[in-house]
Amino acid sequence: MKLTLTRPLVFFDLETTGVDPYNDRIVQLAAIKYFPDGQKTTHEWIVNPGMPIPKGASDIHGITDDMVQDKPLLGDLTKDLATLFDGVDLGGYNVKNFDIPLLAVEFERIGLPLDTEQIKIVDAMKIFQIKEPRTLTAAYKKFCGKELTDAHDAMADIVASVEVLEGQMAQYDDVPSTVTDLHDFCFPHDPDAFDAEGKLRFVDGALTINFGKNKGKSLQFLSTNDPGYLEWILKSNFSDKVKEALRDVLK
Repeated sequence: MKLTLTRPLVFFDLETTGVDPYNDRIVQLAAIKYFPDGQKTTHEWIVNPGMPIPKGASDIHGITDDMVQDKPLLGDLTKDLATLFDGVDLGGYNVKNFDIPLLAVEFERIGLPLDTEQIKIVDAMKIFQIKEPRTLTAAYKKFCGKELTDAHDAMADIVASVEVLEGQMAQYDDVPSTVTDLHDFCFPHDPDAFDAEGKLRFVDGALTINFGKNKGKSLQFLSTNDPGYLEWILKSNFSDKVKEALRDVLK
């Protein structure tokens, strides 16, 4: 570690039940703790999230319900986690937007403090974004070898966008050459998604909520235990397809 440290720095990563920092749960936590004197320690736990792990999440990280069945709940690790994260700064990749918010919510559930206002954050993804900006100007220079002189003029921008696409197709052999295949390349289809927005998806054959506080709960379960939540969806800005599915289950 080439960074100059004034207090311990914990680089960490989470594997979770999904991508919602405020409602999904940890299934794996790995960390390397660097100390100002040059020492480091490594830590890793597989965690029972206390809820089913969606197949889509298991397909990404390989952790299934069977694998966590006999593993500790996060609350069982309170002492170890308190020691690991006490008085430290935090680092990782995309930790600012995902891992730290999710960790803070999980810690609140088990009664552990995580003062994110006092923690300094080292985020390798943020450095990447600063040093390798993903703007049209940067893409035009990379794929076309030219400077975009009229950025933010609408016609100049769309002409540049076409040239960037042509440059990408020339550089990457696996970029498709038909609109349909290119759409699927950019926006892979989730075979378990029920609607285009992904608000509902099938989990083990049951149609489930895929957002918010009831993520992972089946419509059938909610129709019995929290029908008011489904009624709220019916009155809110959701697609007709989603609302039709809710009406069917509420009959």
